[in-house]
Amino acid sequence: MPKSERQKLKLLYLRDFLCKNTDEAHPAAMQTIIDHLAAQGISAERKSIYNDIQNLNDYGIQVLHRGGKNGGYYVAQRDFE
Repeated sequence: MPKSERQKLKLLYLRDFLCKNTDEAHPAAMQTIIDHLAAQGISAERKSIYNDIQNLNDYGIQVLHRGGKNGGYYVAQRDFE
C-alpha cells in the first residue's frame, strides 16, 4: 500500500518534471528531483527513483544521466524540438 494517495502519482509527476524542466544543457540532480516530489506531497528515495527512471525509459521516454559536478538526469528528446 502506498504511503499516501499521492504516491500512486509519483511516476507521472516525475515524468512531467523531467519533460518540462530538463534537457541536455539543464539536467536535474537527484536531490532536486526528490525535493520536487516532496513539494508535491510525495516521498521518494533514490532507489525508487532509479526504478522509475528505468520504467520511463522502458515506456519510451529517453531519460539520460550525465555524471560530474553539474550532472543529473534529463529527457534526451521531445516530440516537438
